[in-house]
Amino acid sequence: MACKFAVVAFCLFIVGYVDAADNDAWSVLSGEMEFFMVTRSYRRGDGTNECPYMKQQSKDESARTLTTLMGYRDGSTKQFIGPVTYTVTAQADATGAYNVVTVTGGPSPLDYELVHTDGNGCNILKGKEGLFDGKCELWAPPGQVANAQEDACSKQFETLCGEVLETPYKSDCAIP
Repeated sequence: MACKFAVVAFCLFIVGYVDAADNDAWSVLSGEMEFFMVTRSYRRGDGTNECPYMKQQSKDESARTLTTLMGYRDGSTKQFIGPVTYTVTAQADATGAYNVVTVTGGPSPLDYELVHTDGNGCNILKGKEGLFDGKCELWAPPGQVANAQEDACSKQFETLCGEVLETPYKSDCAIP
């Protein structure tokens, strides 16, 4: 369960402040210290995974790598699970843009692509392989969650990813 959460949590890193035309995951990753997953296009277990978060612990600018802590709250007990340490590395795609991130620290590395960012908290990541291939997550810094919940972001998510199947963010979410 912790490993599955880690995949989701790593997406938090991709959320931040970047021009939408750039979709530069490294700029988003290195621009914020904390993120919440707001919505996702897949279901996670029994639906008790709430408030998934990511906190940046350190960054290596030259390697475009972050060390992060990720965790979530159990919706039935309201106890936090984790955190678990993950490494997130931004990589260039075929065009040279750093819009792909690899998350390591779980059973196998996971790749996500930053498919949209509006610079105002609407940061959409899409899995590139395995269990999360084609599945999306919307991440926002704590101060921009309301912006990420607006109609414009919801429509962008639906266009790129299809229907929102879960909304793990709750109004009482807090990062421990």
